[in-house]
Amino acid sequence: MTTYDRTGEPIDEHPRDCRGGWLGTDREGRPVPCLACKPHLVRRSDINDFADRQPSDRAQRAINEENRNA
Repeated sequence: MTTYDRTGEPIDEHPRDCRGGWLGTDREGRPVPCLACKPHLVRRSDINDFADRQPSDRAQRAINEENRNA
């Protein structure tokens, strides 16, 4: 049976060290979730790629120049 994460990507295999949906703790003692058991905890990236107003001509030229050099 294939397990899928929140985005629909398949999860290759279930971690062997999973205990009740947890993989132990990190360096700071916080619990680490098993994403195969708890797919709702997978982080999503939200890109907010819009502005309330158009950039000035000078700003747009700088943005275009930066994009050309990237």
